[in-house]
Amino acid sequence: MIEMMQSEKLKKALDAIEDACGHCEICSPDCPISVARRALNGLYYDVKQMEEAEGQS
Repeated sequence: MIEMMQSEKLKKALDAIEDACGHCEICSPDCPISVARRALNGLYYDVKQMEEAEGQS
């Protein structure tokens, strides 16, 4: 079985965070869900860029 790519693992984590979010009317930047979402989105973007660069090599 082929190991799941890092970006796929991060996408699953982002989906889990979205499921955990209460979708408050006003989202606080201090909300732990919001902090985790921002951090993982940045990491997801970086990993996708790295995977694409490796794929082009």
